[in-house]
Amino acid sequence: MVDILGKGTFGEVAKCWKRSTGQFVAIKILNSFTERSGYLKSELKILKILGTFNADKFYFIHLFEYFNDNDKLCLVFELLEQNLFEFQKDHNFAPIPVRHIRTISKQVLTALQKLKELSIAHTDIKPENIMLVNHSRYPFKVKLIDFGSASYKSYNHLSHASPQSRFYRAPEILLGLPFCEQMDMWSFGCVIVELHLGWPLYPGSNEYDQIRYINLHLKWELKSKEDAEVKAELHDQKMMVDLIKKILNLDPSERIRANIALKHAFITMQNKQRKCKKRWEKSPRNK
Repeated sequence: MVDILGKGTFGEVAKCWKRSTGQFVAIKILNSFTERSGYLKSELKILKILGTFNADKFYFIHLFEYFNDNDKLCLVFELLEQNLFEFQKDHNFAPIPVRHIRTISKQVLTALQKLKELSIAHTDIKPENIMLVNHSRYPFKVKLIDFGSASYKSYNHLSHASPQSRFYRAPEILLGLPFCEQMDMWSFGCVIVELHLGWPLYPGSNEYDQIRYINLHLKWELKSKEDAEVKAELHDQKMMVDLIKKILNLDPSERIRANIALKHAFITMQNKQRKCKKRWEKSPRNK
């Protein structure tokens, strides 16, 4: 063991050196007492399912192996760099440029689309659970982590008492209504806005306050100073706002799905490319 990367209610994550391969790994060490056995079996089952797919292609963390150590379950993962919350904190919560938010969004939406195909709801999408992967070499390449509260094929019977962290909790969860994997889309919509603003969109102090914030912001716009850099990104920003509005739909049945969101103009840049082509065709050099 090299270092403790983090501690939680049910265990800790340690940075370790794997002697057989000479590589550093992250080991999630979970207390496997009786009350937690169901949670652990569920998480391990989901990680095994995900392990049959290419983790780099679908942007979720890669589980190398697992083992039991007395009363603890140890999950050995690839070692990733830092999460998006830590990244923003290191940069004084400065807004992330729209072009980088697009890069992050495309990857997370790809992960959510795959989870939907596998009938898995993550249930805890937030900046802390989206990790950067070798940021200096691959800027804003990310992976989804922490499937500890994820649900497989039983969305309305989650074992976790309060699915989703409060700031990212979908209206259907807050109101005790039927829910599905679309709760993850709501959470990710909140994440996109937070990356752009530098602070949470709905920072409620409790569930009632959370509902109040959502009601206050049913109609909202992203406002920025009209400087040259913002004007250059104005079209991108408008497309991003359009996608966010489709994601943050109060009705989960009307909320845009990950596979459709991946075809949105903000992600594909289709409209932007068309505009650039028209500009090029009108250029005096091409006449």
